[in-house]
Formats: sequence, structure tokens, C-alpha cells
Amino acid sequence: MFPIRLFKKEDEYTQCLICAHKCRIKDGKTGVCQTILNKGGVLYSINYGILVAGNADPIEKKPLFHFMPGSFSYSIASPGCNFRCMGCQNADISQSYRDKGYEGHLEYFKGLKQTHPEEVVEIALKANCGSISYTYTDPAVFFDYSLDVMALAHENGLKNVFVTNGYYTRESINATKGLLDAANVDLKFFNDASYRRICGGRLEPVLEAVKLFYANEVHIELTTLLIDGYNNNNAEIKKIADFIASVSPNIPWHISRFFPLYKMRDGNVTAEKTILNAYNIGKAEGLKYIYAGNIKLDGYENTYCPSCKSLLIKREGYNILEDNVIKGTDGYGRCKFCGYRIYGIF
Repeated sequence: MFPIRLFKKEDEYTQCLICAHKCRIKDGKTGVCQTILNKGGVLYSINYGILVAGNADPIEKKPLFHFMPGSFSYSIASPGCNFRCMGCQNADISQSYRDKGYEGHLEYFKGLKQTHPEEVVEIALKANCGSISYTYTDPAVFFDYSLDVMALAHENGLKNVFVTNGYYTRESINATKGLLDAANVDLKFFNDASYRRICGGRLEPVLEAVKLFYANEVHIELTTLLIDGYNNNNAEIKKIADFIASVSPNIPWHISRFFPLYKMRDGNVTAEKTILNAYNIGKAEGLKYIYAGNIKLDGYENTYCPSCKSLLIKREGYNILEDNVIKGTDGYGRCKFCGYRIYGIF
């Protein structure tokens, strides 16, 4: 077990300050994620260095289309999650441990090898990756381990990426300042009741996290999974697009297709017309970069110049077929045809 950095001791409880649940945990108990244990008034991460995934992925898989496009990111995860999303696509590693309780977690972890941060960085470098992504589950449940890996990654010239539900505190987001380079945040709904029912969380902390990540100059892209009967109505889609535009119309928005999984197997696969409708609403609200995910729609994964409308990056799946972005020495990109500055790190 590894003592975490962000907690506050109270009389009868110790409060975790990593995620927005801000769990007040009694001695011998865990928080919502079941990976943070109170032992004698100190909070410990019980899955520190326990990895259930390690893969070199195209950065486009995160999805990040405006951050080091064409590169690979070494992607890691520890088990558990601070959400309990009913349609989770990675439930086998994020939710299956929930029924075990922390005693079950500890028993399971005894048989697993602990991977030290140095090993992660070494593997990423050998795989010719440009970054390390903390993904598949949520970095909140292996936050202190992520911080340690991120520091070493920067020392070795690697960037750091969070793929996350965005359910963080101001304290934890600021703890990543100077270490975190990019994040794809799931903006799942624009309805607090849906967040509570489907995810076991709340809307407002996610919105605040997006704004704070952006203010901290972290490269941000957002993803919304459109689910019939929950967030595919015009009013909610417009609210999501309006919020993104209020932070910055440059923020790329990935509109993703839902496939019935986990506890939502009776749901519907998102219709193509629903994705296109959301795309058009986002464009009408002034968003400059919108992409369709989990669905093959010709041209809807390409990047176009917001100024001259020229094709900048042509994609097919995770592959780049054409690239017309001029890369500057400062890492920024410009349109090859008109010189317009393109949001992102190229």
C-alpha cells in the first residue's frame, strides 16, 4: 500500500481529496472507488503499481486528434473506478472488482506483480511512444502512481495524457499542473439526474474540471457518447455544445456511437442520423472541430481548416492518409494553405 498525497484528517474520518466524491472514510474502510483505504487516519492507495493493461496505442484511439497526431501512446490502467457507469465498455477491469470489496482487492493484488514507474517509462521509450496515457479505467483510482510516472516521463522527454471522466477536485487538478500535457474528458450528459443515475456522480464537478484543465493550459478534447433516451435530444446536445463553446470553440468534440454493454445491453446502437444531427448542432453553435467516433462516416473524422475550409488531416480509422498541417518549432500547427493557426500540439 502507498500513502496518497491528497487527504484531510478530521475527527472521526479522513477525507480523500483526489476526486469530487471527496469521500469521508472511517478507519478500516474505503471510499467509493474501493481503492483508497483509511488505515490509522492515513489514506493509502491499495493498487499502487498494479497494472491490468499496458499497450502502445495510436494517440487517435484516446481519442485525441489534435495532440501529436500519428504518434503512439503507451497506455496503462489500474483496476477500479470512481464511477459506476452502467454502459461501461471496460467493465471487466473497472467494475468487476466492486463486488469484492477492498479485502477482495487486496487478496487479488497479492498475486500480481507491482510495476515500478521506471519500468513504465522504459517500456514506453522502447516502444517508440511519444507519450504515456493513463486510461481504460480512470486515472483517479491510480492517481498517485500516475503522478510518479508522469514526473519520470517528463524527465525522459515523454508527454502525459489523461483519458478521464473528469471527476476531480481543484486540489488534484492543480497537482497535475506542469506534468499533464493533454486530456480527453468524457462529458457524458448535460443533466445532473442522468449523471447520478447512470454514473453515480454529478455534472457540475466535470464542468469545473474541464474549465480548470483548460485554464491550466492542458490540451483538452471532449467526448460525448450519445445514448438513446438520455442525451440524444436536441436540447441537451445544444447545451453540451454551448458549454464547450463557452470554454473555447477550439476544443475538439468527439461525438461517439453507443453500443449496448454491461448493464445497458437492452439499449439501442446510436443511429447514424443521431450522430449527424449532433454534428450539425455543434457546428451551428460555433464549434470549430467536431468528429464522429465509433462509426464510419466518410469525412467526419477529418480535420478541416476553420478559416479556408481546406482538408488538413485525412483519417481512416486510426491511420493518417494526408497531413497538411505545417508544424512550427513551438509545437503549434498552421494550415498549409492559408496559415491559420490550428488548435493543438503538432
